[in-house]
Amino acid sequence: MDVLETALSKFHFSKTLYCAHCTNRAPWGVRVGETRGMHFHAVRSGHAWIRVSGEEPIFLEAGDFVVIPHGDAHDVADERDTPAIPVTELLAGIERPSPRVLGFGKRGARSVLVCAAFACAAASDDPLLSFLPRVIHLRAAETALLEPIIALAQREMAAPREATDAVLARIAEILLVEAVRAYVKKCAPGECGWIQALHDPQIATVLRAIHAQPARRWTLAALASAASMSRTSLATRFRELLGTSVLAYIARVRMTTAVTLLEDPKRPKLARVAAEVGYGSEAAFSRAFLREMGVSPTALRPRRGAKRPTERSA
Repeated sequence: MDVLETALSKFHFSKTLYCAHCTNRAPWGVRVGETRGMHFHAVRSGHAWIRVSGEEPIFLEAGDFVVIPHGDAHDVADERDTPAIPVTELLAGIERPSPRVLGFGKRGARSVLVCAAFACAAASDDPLLSFLPRVIHLRAAETALLEPIIALAQREMAAPREATDAVLARIAEILLVEAVRAYVKKCAPGECGWIQALHDPQIATVLRAIHAQPARRWTLAALASAASMSRTSLATRFRELLGTSVLAYIARVRMTTAVTLLEDPKRPKLARVAAEVGYGSEAAFSRAFLREMGVSPTALRPRRGAKRPTERSA
């Protein structure tokens, strides 16, 4: 199993935030708030602009697909400068034939979009996935494999049935995997340290080892030996590509794994969670968890379903 597969195999969406098949007529503009999840937008016909603060606006044509992996607030509109209205205001002022079939705007040119957002389980905070850009934009020519999957989502929204939310969440997971694969394929190694790390045989070996056995008592010397590098070379190269130290990276992997275990409906005992992420006692684990996540592991459980903590920067 490669490094990317290791990260994505643990990934799942825990809750549907919204899903909609939107037929909009110009002029129209929708503002979507920040979420603890991922946003998806597919333009089925017409066109749209997507605007994320701090990023250049992106023009979307029919067939284009966009993922906003970190849940940033953004605008979707018919033109680059069309004002956007918060989606909550728009929903309050329209009549809908179905919760998933919507329409905004006036009487101008028509654009059809499939839009969705899903809350992410702890694996979405995997240090590898955290290096994804704020926007992944795939052109129509790059979405041939996605087309039938998006069409399935479109049909599911138009005619909801039993377990529609579960079906849409699984579809979204497939879309995410395909989008990340396409992003990795088209991103030149020199353009992104994360991609370069995946293509660097020695650093990839280290990442594979960490993700496969996060509970192991890794030392810089053991990882350097596995990668046939000196400790100094490993430490320097790892920080250069990933922007953090090897040990800090290990701590993040352990804690995101711990959050997944803590959110398990079966509620494993804290001692078991501690052992599975490499700590010999609950006390040592609790101190490390508080330091890394900003909240104690026991405080996390009663807040299940609430917004989860974000790791502190290493």
